[in-house]
Amino acid sequence: MHYKKITKLAMGLLLTVGVSSSLMAGSFSDKQQNELKSARATWQAKNIPSGMQSGDLRAVTERDSGAENVSMYIENVNFDVVDNIGFYIEKLNVTLEPKVAGNPVVFDDVESFTINVHSGTVVLSPQVITDLFNDHILDYWPRPLDDLTITTKDDYLEVEGGLKLWSWFPGIYLPANLGGNIILSSDNKLVYEIDDVRVLGIPLYGLLSAIFIDLDLLLSIDRAGAELVDSVLVLDHTAVFPPPALAGSLASASLDSDGLRLVFADNTAPEFSAPPVASDSYILAQSGDPRLFGIVVVNGTVQVVAEDTSKPLRFNLYDYRKQVSAGKLTMAKNGDIVATIPSSDGPDYMAAAYTGSMAKTSSAATTSNTAEPAEGCINRAGFNVCEEVKVAAPAPAPVVEKVQEVVEVAPISSEAKAAMKDMAAGTCFNRAGFVIDCK
Repeated sequence: MHYKKITKLAMGLLLTVGVSSSLMAGSFSDKQQNELKSARATWQAKNIPSGMQSGDLRAVTERDSGAENVSMYIENVNFDVVDNIGFYIEKLNVTLEPKVAGNPVVFDDVESFTINVHSGTVVLSPQVITDLFNDHILDYWPRPLDDLTITTKDDYLEVEGGLKLWSWFPGIYLPANLGGNIILSSDNKLVYEIDDVRVLGIPLYGLLSAIFIDLDLLLSIDRAGAELVDSVLVLDHTAVFPPPALAGSLASASLDSDGLRLVFADNTAPEFSAPPVASDSYILAQSGDPRLFGIVVVNGTVQVVAEDTSKPLRFNLYDYRKQVSAGKLTMAKNGDIVATIPSSDGPDYMAAAYTGSMAKTSSAATTSNTAEPAEGCINRAGFNVCEEVKVAAPAPAPVVEKVQEVVEVAPISSEAKAAMKDMAAGTCFNRAGFVIDCK
């Protein structure tokens, strides 16, 4: 009798537990599905920065956010396209635009998309310009100029290297120096106005001008985006760099000791959301569909920051896989991804924005016997242009009886050079192109 009662009680308890478990499982499942539904609504919500989407949106699917491009904001980053050819980016608003509408932006195929620069400032250091010419613009044979070294100062760019006339004469490269300013042309191209030519230390520009010989009769540049016309070198910034293609109009170009500073101002309206992680140096991709490692991040926010926060992030587009695989990825419930990666190899430029809080972080991690950068090593952009400067005792000033007054003259313009060809035969000019008495 007792046995039957106990059996019935046990069966009742088992039934109660089973029903309760089923109800709890259903409750958890409903909660999970509700959370997933809420998260999906967040993922699919449009998060496009204002002013960055010009066309109509496509229909949203699980594999397509409908955005026509990837909106990107970059701040305080050394951005290399390949090797050391790239830019130091102060602040930049860009869109990465696939050449085939509707496709994701494939980082592993740099020829499949265009970087359209809306606004911001980039700096090409003298070393970057040197590498751009040696390793890209003049990367063919035979070439007229070789082993160039480029330096910049206020409104002037100097080139030192080897020169062969007509790319072959005299069979060896002769030591040569060129100098001039860079201006913007009316069709938004960079124009290097050469006003000084020296071969074996002998000034030739004035002589060539006097006998109406332009440099393009002696040299030729055979590279898309670079053309020597008369005695000026015309560079098209949309074609002269390695892929991906670059788009966007330049507002100004200037030279100083930091290098070549390019300012874009096509569209200054975009406003990006605050990045997931507060940082002084980062890349933020907001909206659109970037494809990395074969994985498409649909309508996602991806922020890239450096492991070493004491200096700006250095990112290499052609070698991004190596950097990302050596770092770590974190993801929030709303789909935001933060990639913390080691910087790529290359010169460690220190931006001016880092002389504050990040400089303090860096100094705290160094030992007491680590010396501060020598005076004069930090240029106006904050770049450390030397590792060590040995200060020698100043030499006594030489005693001179008379100081000759030096008068600086502006370099002759292209229009003035053309006008010189109409002058009467026998007219004499100085190096600046002014008419002087023949002696």
